[in-house]
Amino acid sequence: MKPSILAIRSIGGEFANRVFYPVVIIAAIIAGLLLALVVWLTTIDGLWILLAIPVIIAISIAGGLLAVIKLLIRSVTPAQDSAQKKATKSFVDSLQRVSDVAQTPKVVLLFRIARDVAAPRESGFIGTLATDTTSLHSDFRALSALFDQRVTRK
Repeated sequence: MKPSILAIRSIGGEFANRVFYPVVIIAAIIAGLLLALVVWLTTIDGLWILLAIPVIIAISIAGGLLAVIKLLIRSVTPAQDSAQKKATKSFVDSLQRVSDVAQTPKVVLLFRIARDVAAPRESGFIGTLATDTTSLHSDFRALSALFDQRVTRK
Protein backbone atom coordinates (compact mmCIF):
# COMPACT_ATOMS: atom_id res chain seq x y z
CA MET A 1 0.00 0.00 0.00
CA LYS A 2 1.21 3.51 -0.76
CA PRO A 3 2.83 5.39 2.14
CA SER A 4 0.50 8.37 1.73
CA ILE A 5 -2.55 6.09 2.02
CA LEU A 6 -1.10 4.48 5.16
CA ALA A 7 -0.47 7.96 6.58
CA ILE A 8 -4.08 9.00 5.82
CA ARG A 9 -5.40 5.87 7.52
CA SER A 10 -3.14 6.49 10.49
CA ILE A 11 -4.36 10.08 10.79
CA GLY A 12 -7.97 8.97 10.48
CA GLY A 13 -7.58 6.33 13.15
CA GLU A 14 -5.90 8.73 15.58
CA PHE A 15 -8.50 11.43 15.03
CA ALA A 16 -11.38 8.95 15.33
CA ASN A 17 -9.95 7.67 18.62
CA ARG A 18 -9.76 11.23 19.96
CA VAL A 19 -13.42 11.80 19.16
CA PHE A 20 -14.54 8.28 20.16
CA TYR A 21 -13.57 8.32 23.84
CA PRO A 22 -15.49 11.48 24.81
CA VAL A 23 -18.55 10.04 23.03
CA VAL A 24 -18.22 6.81 25.04
CA ILE A 25 -17.94 8.74 28.31
CA ILE A 26 -21.01 10.86 27.50
CA ALA A 27 -22.98 7.76 26.44
CA ALA A 28 -22.04 5.97 29.67
CA ILE A 29 -23.15 8.94 31.78
CA ILE A 30 -26.47 9.15 29.94
CA ALA A 31 -27.01 5.39 30.27
CA GLY A 32 -26.28 5.54 34.00
CA LEU A 33 -28.69 8.45 34.48
CA LEU A 34 -31.42 6.67 32.52
CA LEU A 35 -31.00 3.51 34.55
CA ALA A 36 -31.05 5.49 37.79
CA LEU A 37 -34.24 7.24 36.65
CA VAL A 38 -35.90 3.92 35.80
CA VAL A 39 -34.94 2.45 39.18
CA TRP A 40 -36.24 5.54 40.99
CA LEU A 41 -39.53 5.47 39.04
CA THR A 42 -39.91 1.76 39.80
CA THR A 43 -39.75 2.48 43.54
CA ILE A 44 -42.67 4.89 43.11
CA ASP A 45 -44.92 2.49 41.18
CA GLY A 46 -44.27 -1.03 39.93
CA LEU A 47 -45.67 -0.35 36.45
CA TRP A 48 -42.65 1.82 35.68
CA ILE A 49 -40.67 -1.41 35.35
CA LEU A 50 -42.09 -1.58 31.81
CA LEU A 51 -40.01 1.49 31.01
CA ALA A 52 -36.90 -0.51 31.83
CA ILE A 53 -37.37 -2.77 28.80
CA PRO A 54 -36.95 -0.10 26.06
CA VAL A 55 -34.24 1.65 28.09
CA ILE A 56 -32.21 -1.54 28.41
CA ILE A 57 -32.72 -2.32 24.71
CA ALA A 58 -31.58 1.20 23.73
CA ILE A 59 -28.51 0.98 25.99
CA SER A 60 -27.64 -2.45 24.57
CA ILE A 61 -27.94 -1.20 20.97
CA ALA A 62 -25.84 1.87 21.74
CA GLY A 63 -23.19 -0.28 23.44
CA GLY A 64 -23.10 -2.69 20.50
CA LEU A 65 -22.84 0.18 18.03
CA LEU A 66 -19.97 1.73 19.98
CA ALA A 67 -18.19 -1.63 20.07
CA VAL A 68 -18.55 -2.05 16.30
CA ILE A 69 -17.24 1.48 15.73
CA LYS A 70 -14.21 0.78 17.92
CA LEU A 71 -13.49 -2.44 16.02
CA LEU A 72 -13.72 -0.55 12.72
CA ILE A 73 -11.32 2.12 13.96
CA ARG A 74 -8.90 -0.57 15.12
CA SER A 75 -9.09 -2.49 11.84
CA VAL A 76 -8.53 0.59 9.67
CA THR A 77 -5.59 1.96 11.65
CA PRO A 78 -2.31 0.53 10.29
CA ALA A 79 0.33 -0.97 12.57
CA GLN A 80 2.77 1.73 13.64
CA ASP A 81 6.08 1.96 15.42
CA SER A 82 6.69 4.59 18.10
CA ALA A 83 8.11 7.20 15.69
CA GLN A 84 5.09 6.86 13.41
CA LYS A 85 2.67 7.13 16.35
CA LYS A 86 4.41 10.25 17.61
CA ALA A 87 4.41 11.86 14.15
CA THR A 88 0.75 10.95 13.63
CA LYS A 89 -0.25 12.47 16.98
CA SER A 90 1.70 15.61 16.15
CA PHE A 91 0.00 15.86 12.75
CA VAL A 92 -3.47 15.38 14.25
CA ASP A 93 -2.67 18.12 16.80
CA SER A 94 -1.77 20.43 13.91
CA LEU A 95 -4.89 19.37 12.01
CA GLN A 96 -7.07 20.19 15.00
CA ARG A 97 -5.43 23.61 15.36
CA VAL A 98 -6.06 24.36 11.69
CA SER A 99 -9.68 23.21 12.00
CA ASP A 100 -10.13 25.40 15.09
CA VAL A 101 -8.81 28.42 13.19
CA ALA A 102 -11.10 27.61 10.25
CA GLN A 103 -13.92 26.99 12.76
CA THR A 104 -14.73 23.61 11.27
CA PRO A 105 -16.98 21.60 13.62
CA LYS A 106 -15.40 18.37 14.83
CA VAL A 107 -18.37 16.36 13.54
CA VAL A 108 -17.81 17.68 10.00
CA LEU A 109 -14.08 17.08 10.34
CA LEU A 110 -14.68 13.53 11.58
CA PHE A 111 -17.06 12.81 8.68
CA ARG A 112 -14.58 14.05 6.07
CA ILE A 113 -11.70 12.11 7.66
CA ALA A 114 -13.86 8.96 7.92
CA ARG A 115 -14.67 9.29 4.21
CA ASP A 116 -10.94 9.57 3.49
CA VAL A 117 -10.21 6.48 5.58
CA ALA A 118 -13.00 4.45 3.97
CA ALA A 119 -11.88 5.32 0.43
CA PRO A 120 -8.31 6.58 0.80
CA ARG A 121 -6.92 8.71 -1.99
CA GLU A 122 -4.27 11.37 -2.14
CA SER A 123 -6.73 13.97 -3.46
CA GLY A 124 -9.07 13.49 -0.49
CA PHE A 125 -9.64 15.87 2.41
CA ILE A 126 -6.47 15.05 4.37
CA GLY A 127 -4.27 15.01 1.26
CA THR A 128 -5.68 18.32 0.00
CA LEU A 129 -5.43 19.94 3.41
CA ALA A 130 -1.86 18.69 3.81
CA THR A 131 -0.75 20.07 0.46
CA ASP A 132 -2.71 23.34 0.58
CA THR A 133 -1.77 24.28 4.13
CA THR A 134 1.86 25.30 4.43
CA SER A 135 2.18 24.31 8.09
CA LEU A 136 0.77 20.81 7.47
CA HIS A 137 2.58 20.12 4.19
CA SER A 138 5.98 19.34 5.70
CA ASP A 139 4.41 17.37 8.56
CA PHE A 140 2.45 15.20 6.11
CA ARG A 141 5.53 14.59 3.95
CA ALA A 142 7.51 13.56 7.05
CA LEU A 143 4.73 11.22 8.18
CA SER A 144 4.45 9.68 4.70
CA ALA A 145 8.23 9.20 4.67
CA LEU A 146 8.00 7.28 7.95
CA PHE A 147 5.42 4.95 6.42
CA ASP A 148 7.53 4.72 3.24
CA GLN A 149 10.42 3.43 5.36
CA ARG A 150 8.11 0.79 6.82
CA VAL A 151 6.90 -0.32 3.40
CA THR A 152 10.41 -0.59 1.98
CA ARG A 153 11.60 -2.63 5.01
CA LYS A 154 9.03 -5.39 4.38
